[in-house]
Amino acid sequence: MKGLSGMTQQSSLKELVQRGESQTLEFKKSLSLQREGLETLCAMVNSDLAGGTVVFGVEENGTVCGIEEGNLDTAQRSLSQAIRNKFDPPLIVQMEVEELNGEKVLAISAKRSRDVPYHEYDGRAWIRQGSDKRRLSLAEKQQLTGRRNRDSHPGPWRCDRCGSWVGALHSFEISNEGMKKTYKCGCGGEFWPAT
Repeated sequence: MKGLSGMTQQSSLKELVQRGESQTLEFKKSLSLQREGLETLCAMVNSDLAGGTVVFGVEENGTVCGIEEGNLDTAQRSLSQAIRNKFDPPLIVQMEVEELNGEKVLAISAKRSRDVPYHEYDGRAWIRQGSDKRRLSLAEKQQLTGRRNRDSHPGPWRCDRCGSWVGALHSFEISNEGMKKTYKCGCGGEFWPAT
């Protein structure tokens, strides 16, 4: 079965759990920790790594305790509703139930789109540093917006397809809406801030 990152989910998730929590992986032993788990997912996607996975049914030390099967369907609906209603801008996630060491676990993964400077969960923006999360201040939100906004970023830039670098963008496109920067590379890719 293909998993959260396109590799075999069973072996990939098992390997991740064995490595332990990191900047892109968090364990929650119970589905009752939904809010904390989704805040952590928000923090992971807001970091410069732009993504992460929260696994419910695994203790902080990596022990697989599992979640009750009767709760899985309800939990997935509850999590989907919270993600749909409380993330701004909307966040696309992958949610999968897997079996590890004979126990069912629920893994949620997400990746921030490059054109989104940061996400908020329930009106608050979080960021992950190492295995800790903290709330972003207004100044930090403004800094992230400036650093991740292609229209105001000073460079350097890198093409997402061929990998070529440019120091600054000087090309503009004129349309009915006026003049705006263009980010197209000759290879068909797009330039994005490299930092």
